Amino acid sequence: MSKTFLQLAQRLRQEVSGSGTGPSTTVGQTGELKRLIDWIVEADEEVQQEHDEWKFMVGSFTLNTVAADNSYAASDCITPVTDLRNWRLKTFKIYLLSAGTGGETKLHWMDYQDWYEIYNTGTQTSSRPSRFTVGNDMSIKLGTTPDAVYRISGEYQKSVTSLSANADVPVYPAEFHMLPVYSGMMKHGAYVGAPEIYQKGEILYNKMMRRMERSQLPRIRMAGPMA
Repeated sequence: MSKTFLQLAQRLRQEVSGSGTGPSTTVGQTGELKRLIDWIVEADEEVQQEHDEWKFMVGSFTLNTVAADNSYAASDCITPVTDLRNWRLKTFKIYLLSAGTGGETKLHWMDYQDWYEIYNTGTQTSSRPSRFTVGNDMSIKLGTTPDAVYRISGEYQKSVTSLSANADVPVYPAEFHMLPVYSGMMKHGAYVGAPEIYQKGEILYNKMMRRMERSQLPRIRMAGPMA
Protein backbone atom coordinates (compact mmCIF):
# COMPACT_ATOMS: atom_id res chain seq x y z
CA MET A 1 0.00 0.00 0.00
CA SER A 2 1.28 3.45 -0.89
CA LYS A 3 2.51 5.68 1.90
CA THR A 4 2.12 9.43 1.73
CA PHE A 5 4.76 11.96 2.69
CA LEU A 6 2.86 12.66 5.91
CA GLN A 7 2.58 8.97 6.77
CA LEU A 8 6.30 8.48 6.19
CA ALA A 9 7.14 11.39 8.48
CA GLN A 10 4.81 10.02 11.15
CA ARG A 11 6.36 6.56 10.85
CA LEU A 12 9.87 7.97 11.17
CA ARG A 13 8.93 9.84 14.36
CA GLN A 14 7.51 6.60 15.70
CA GLU A 15 10.58 4.53 14.80
CA VAL A 16 13.00 6.94 16.47
CA SER A 17 10.71 7.42 19.51
CA GLY A 18 10.45 11.13 18.87
CA SER A 19 8.76 13.34 21.41
CA GLY A 20 5.03 14.08 21.24
CA THR A 21 2.79 12.84 18.45
CA GLY A 22 2.32 13.51 14.77
CA PRO A 23 3.37 15.40 12.83
CA SER A 24 -0.13 16.41 11.80
CA THR A 25 1.25 18.11 8.70
CA THR A 26 4.55 18.30 6.84
CA VAL A 27 4.22 22.05 6.37
CA GLY A 28 5.48 24.72 8.75
CA GLN A 29 7.08 22.44 11.33
CA THR A 30 10.04 23.44 13.50
CA GLY A 31 12.58 21.74 15.72
CA GLU A 32 12.70 17.95 15.86
CA LEU A 33 9.68 17.41 13.62
CA LYS A 34 11.18 19.60 10.91
CA ARG A 35 14.40 17.59 11.04
CA LEU A 36 12.48 14.34 10.63
CA ILE A 37 10.47 15.74 7.73
CA ASP A 38 13.60 17.10 6.04
CA TRP A 39 15.29 13.72 6.39
CA ILE A 40 12.37 12.02 4.65
CA VAL A 41 12.64 14.48 1.73
CA GLU A 42 16.41 14.08 1.52
CA ALA A 43 16.26 10.29 1.74
CA ASP A 44 13.58 10.05 -0.94
CA GLU A 45 15.70 12.12 -3.34
CA GLU A 46 18.74 9.97 -2.58
CA VAL A 47 16.80 6.80 -3.44
CA GLN A 48 15.84 8.27 -6.82
CA GLN A 49 19.49 9.07 -7.54
CA GLU A 50 20.93 5.77 -6.32
CA HIS A 51 21.01 4.30 -9.86
CA ASP A 52 20.78 5.96 -13.27
CA GLU A 53 19.00 2.88 -14.64
CA TRP A 54 16.01 2.73 -12.26
CA LYS A 55 13.00 1.61 -14.29
CA PHE A 56 10.72 4.06 -12.49
CA MET A 57 12.99 6.95 -13.50
CA VAL A 58 12.63 6.22 -17.24
CA GLY A 59 10.03 7.94 -19.41
CA SER A 60 9.18 7.64 -23.12
CA PHE A 61 8.55 10.33 -25.71
CA THR A 62 7.41 10.78 -29.29
CA LEU A 63 8.14 13.72 -31.55
CA ASN A 64 6.95 14.72 -35.00
CA THR A 65 9.52 16.60 -37.03
CA VAL A 66 8.80 19.62 -39.21
CA ALA A 67 10.25 19.86 -42.70
CA ALA A 68 13.31 22.15 -42.79
CA ASP A 69 13.61 22.26 -38.97
CA ASN A 70 16.49 20.31 -37.41
CA SER A 71 16.25 21.33 -33.73
CA TYR A 72 13.60 20.30 -31.17
CA ALA A 73 13.15 21.07 -27.48
CA ALA A 74 11.66 18.69 -24.92
CA SER A 75 8.54 20.85 -24.99
CA ASP A 76 8.11 20.07 -28.71
CA CYS A 77 7.32 16.42 -28.01
CA ILE A 78 3.74 15.30 -28.68
CA THR A 79 3.32 15.10 -24.93
CA PRO A 80 5.72 17.80 -23.72
CA VAL A 81 8.51 16.40 -21.55
CA THR A 82 8.65 18.50 -18.38
CA ASP A 83 10.79 16.24 -16.18
CA LEU A 84 13.83 15.70 -18.39
CA ARG A 85 17.18 14.93 -16.81
CA ASN A 86 18.92 13.24 -19.75
CA TRP A 87 17.97 11.68 -23.06
CA ARG A 88 18.69 7.93 -23.32
CA LEU A 89 20.83 8.18 -26.42
CA LYS A 90 20.73 4.53 -27.50
CA THR A 91 16.92 4.34 -27.65
CA PHE A 92 16.09 6.80 -30.45
CA LYS A 93 14.19 5.50 -33.51
CA ILE A 94 12.68 7.19 -36.55
CA TYR A 95 10.22 6.50 -39.36
CA LEU A 96 8.47 8.48 -42.08
CA LEU A 97 5.06 9.22 -40.58
CA SER A 98 3.17 8.83 -43.86
CA ALA A 99 4.75 5.40 -44.48
CA GLY A 100 4.10 3.89 -41.05
CA THR A 101 6.19 1.99 -38.53
CA GLY A 102 7.28 -0.67 -41.01
CA GLY A 103 10.09 1.64 -42.09
CA GLU A 104 11.30 2.41 -38.57
CA THR A 105 15.08 2.48 -38.12
CA LYS A 106 17.53 3.38 -35.40
CA LEU A 107 18.56 7.02 -35.06
CA HIS A 108 22.26 7.14 -34.21
CA TRP A 109 23.78 9.57 -31.73
CA MET A 110 26.88 11.57 -32.60
CA ASP A 111 29.06 14.01 -30.69
CA TYR A 112 27.82 17.61 -30.75
CA GLN A 113 31.04 19.06 -32.16
CA ASP A 114 31.03 16.52 -34.98
CA TRP A 115 27.36 17.28 -35.69
CA TYR A 116 28.07 21.02 -35.72
CA GLU A 117 30.92 20.70 -38.20
CA ILE A 118 28.98 18.40 -40.54
CA TYR A 119 25.35 19.52 -40.34
CA ASN A 120 25.38 23.10 -39.08
CA THR A 121 27.68 24.66 -41.64
CA GLY A 122 27.05 25.73 -45.21
CA THR A 123 24.01 24.77 -47.24
CA GLN A 124 22.48 21.45 -46.26
CA THR A 125 20.28 19.19 -48.38
CA SER A 126 17.15 18.05 -46.54
CA SER A 127 16.50 14.31 -46.34
CA ARG A 128 15.62 11.57 -43.87
CA PRO A 129 17.65 12.13 -40.68
CA SER A 130 19.93 9.25 -39.67
CA ARG A 131 21.84 10.89 -36.83
CA PHE A 132 21.21 13.23 -33.94
CA THR A 133 23.01 15.00 -31.15
CA VAL A 134 21.99 16.87 -28.00
CA GLY A 135 22.72 20.55 -27.65
CA ASN A 136 23.87 22.36 -24.52
CA ASP A 137 20.23 23.34 -23.96
CA MET A 138 19.21 19.64 -24.12
CA SER A 139 17.53 20.13 -27.51
CA ILE A 140 17.54 17.27 -30.02
CA LYS A 141 19.40 18.27 -33.18
CA LEU A 142 19.02 16.18 -36.29
CA GLY A 143 21.34 15.35 -39.15
CA THR A 144 20.29 15.76 -41.82
CA THR A 145 17.53 18.36 -41.68
CA PRO A 146 14.21 16.53 -42.28
CA ASP A 147 12.52 16.90 -45.64
CA ALA A 148 9.12 15.70 -44.37
CA VAL A 149 7.28 14.74 -41.19
CA TYR A 150 9.07 11.93 -39.36
CA ARG A 151 8.10 10.32 -36.09
CA ILE A 152 10.94 10.07 -33.58
CA SER A 153 10.54 8.03 -30.41
CA GLY A 154 12.74 7.01 -27.53
CA GLU A 155 13.30 7.17 -23.80
CA TYR A 156 14.62 9.70 -21.34
CA GLN A 157 15.82 9.74 -17.76
CA LYS A 158 13.49 11.64 -15.46
CA SER A 159 14.65 14.39 -13.13
CA VAL A 160 14.40 13.96 -9.37
CA THR A 161 11.15 15.03 -7.73
CA SER A 162 10.77 16.25 -4.16
CA LEU A 163 8.04 15.39 -1.67
CA SER A 164 6.30 18.57 -0.58
CA ALA A 165 2.54 18.19 0.04
CA ASN A 166 1.11 15.91 2.74
CA ALA A 167 -0.46 13.56 0.18
CA ASP A 168 2.60 13.25 -2.09
CA VAL A 169 3.89 9.70 -2.54
CA PRO A 170 7.33 8.46 -3.68
CA VAL A 171 7.67 7.77 -7.40
CA TYR A 172 8.92 4.19 -6.91
CA PRO A 173 6.64 1.18 -6.28
CA ALA A 174 4.63 1.15 -3.05
CA GLU A 175 6.35 -1.94 -1.67
CA PHE A 176 9.53 0.12 -1.31
CA HIS A 177 8.04 3.27 0.23
CA MET A 178 9.62 2.56 3.62
CA LEU A 179 13.11 3.24 2.26
CA PRO A 180 13.06 6.94 3.27
CA VAL A 181 12.00 5.93 6.79
CA TYR A 182 14.88 3.48 7.15
CA SER A 183 17.33 6.02 5.74
CA GLY A 184 15.86 8.64 8.07
CA MET A 185 16.53 6.32 11.01
CA MET A 186 20.21 6.27 10.04
CA LYS A 187 20.30 10.03 9.73
CA HIS A 188 18.61 10.45 13.10
CA GLY A 189 20.85 7.87 14.76
CA ALA A 190 23.96 9.63 13.52
CA TYR A 191 22.58 13.03 14.57
CA VAL A 192 21.68 12.12 18.16
CA GLY A 193 24.34 9.45 18.70
CA ALA A 194 21.96 6.46 18.86
CA PRO A 195 23.84 3.53 17.25
CA GLU A 196 21.00 1.08 17.88
CA ILE A 197 18.59 3.19 15.80
CA TYR A 198 21.22 3.69 13.12
CA GLN A 199 21.98 -0.03 12.89
CA LYS A 200 18.32 -1.03 12.74
CA GLY A 201 17.70 1.47 9.96
CA GLU A 202 20.79 0.33 8.07
CA ILE A 203 19.81 -3.35 8.17
CA LEU A 204 16.24 -2.69 7.02
CA TYR A 205 17.35 -0.19 4.38
CA ASN A 206 19.95 -2.50 2.84
CA LYS A 207 17.54 -5.43 2.77
CA MET A 208 14.80 -3.44 1.04
CA MET A 209 17.25 -1.72 -1.33
CA ARG A 210 18.55 -5.09 -2.53
CA ARG A 211 14.96 -6.13 -3.25
CA MET A 212 14.29 -2.95 -5.20
CA GLU A 213 17.50 -3.33 -7.20
CA ARG A 214 16.42 -6.83 -8.26
CA SER A 215 13.00 -5.49 -9.24
CA GLN A 216 13.78 -2.07 -10.69
CA LEU A 217 17.12 -2.41 -12.47
CA PRO A 218 17.52 -3.90 -15.98
CA ARG A 219 18.82 -7.44 -16.07
CA ILE A 220 22.45 -7.77 -17.02
CA ARG A 221 22.64 -9.36 -20.45
CA MET A 222 25.34 -11.97 -20.87
CA ALA A 223 27.52 -11.84 -23.96
CA GLY A 224 26.80 -14.45 -26.61
CA PRO A 225 29.17 -17.31 -27.42
CA MET A 226 32.37 -16.54 -29.24
CA ALA A 227 32.28 -17.26 -32.96
